[in-house]
Amino acid sequence: MLNEFAKAAHAPQMVMRIDKRLIDALPTGVMGMAMKLPQLRDVRKAVLADFGIPDEVIEHVALTPQFDTRDTARALAGSGIEVPELPTYAHTLWDYYERKLDPDLYKDRSFEGAVNGKVALITGASSGIGKAAAKKLAAAGGIPLLVARSADKLEETKKEIEDEGGTAYTYSADLSDLDSIESLVEEVLSDHPRVDILVNNAGRSIRRSVALSLDRFHDYERTMQLNYFGTIKLIMTLYPHFKEQGGAHVVNVSSIGAQTSPPRFSAYVASKAAMDAWTKVAASEVVGDGITFTTIHMPLVRTPMIAPTKIYDAFPTSTPEEAADMICEAIRAKPKHIGTRLGTFGEVAYALQPKAVDQILHTAYRVFPDSAAAKGKKDPEEKASMEQIAMANLMKGVHW
Repeated sequence: MLNEFAKAAHAPQMVMRIDKRLIDALPTGVMGMAMKLPQLRDVRKAVLADFGIPDEVIEHVALTPQFDTRDTARALAGSGIEVPELPTYAHTLWDYYERKLDPDLYKDRSFEGAVNGKVALITGASSGIGKAAAKKLAAAGGIPLLVARSADKLEETKKEIEDEGGTAYTYSADLSDLDSIESLVEEVLSDHPRVDILVNNAGRSIRRSVALSLDRFHDYERTMQLNYFGTIKLIMTLYPHFKEQGGAHVVNVSSIGAQTSPPRFSAYVASKAAMDAWTKVAASEVVGDGITFTTIHMPLVRTPMIAPTKIYDAFPTSTPEEAADMICEAIRAKPKHIGTRLGTFGEVAYALQPKAVDQILHTAYRVFPDSAAAKGKKDPEEKASMEQIAMANLMKGVHW
């Protein structure tokens, strides 16, 4: 009856049918017993959720309903009224259900609904992406906890948020110092009963070729210290709190570079790739505690972090506000990953043709030389060539 009803309501659209013979072919009792295991139930729910299918549907897959109008026909006997054919009125009933009765109509999927009254700790919040995200979150009714080293800039951000009617709190901390992170978490949890969202946005980028890094191993150490060790130290320090309160959502701002491996970013990309790998492993361990992760492979954004590379002045980049929108979407929808098509293409291309990708990236290595800053010099006349601008526009968002 359900299949016929859907067919009549949506003809001539395709209707997905599940052949009962497929279900009958499964070993009797085995799947039923297996699905009673809590772990497999959670896997089933996660898979179905990706397709927008309610978990309750599975219990009725093998149901064989019948459409029976005999009682109605007997009640109408002699009245001159007959039961109409289903296709003549099914669309009216279905339309009414979709407009009035569908439970999904009453779910709040807005960003405001996701953050109103929620406390979000945002690192790197004194400028750029972090500041823009904090302002958007506060405007939607959230309570951002602003974290960065510069207390003065944090206060400026806080004032801007309060002038616009929002609420914010500031915490000065050096996230490359593990002891400072311990003190930060202790102070935050003494001031607030819970932290619902953590946005790991703070980071350090270094653009320098391996050839110029031979006597600068500290570049790798300090990049890893903030981008990797500082990030996971903050998550792990907050983990007991997250578990006790029943969950939290963590947004890790990674880089498109972790997908495309652009030359001269070996220190930066390695630190972000390490964070990505740690997140994949940790996510599978803590999902049972209600702790979820979103990794954002952020394209090139015009922030103070890219200012030393003068050729970027002529490159197409995202704005901090556009990048903040990606963070807001990560908080609202809680997907596992947010990125760009170009980043995904980079991953697929390397999986299929790694040697060809090496040659393409070597061409980019020759087209985009080390900057004057990378060489320890100053060159106010440094500008991007037409060749560089053309390639940057062709692959918008990649850190060259």
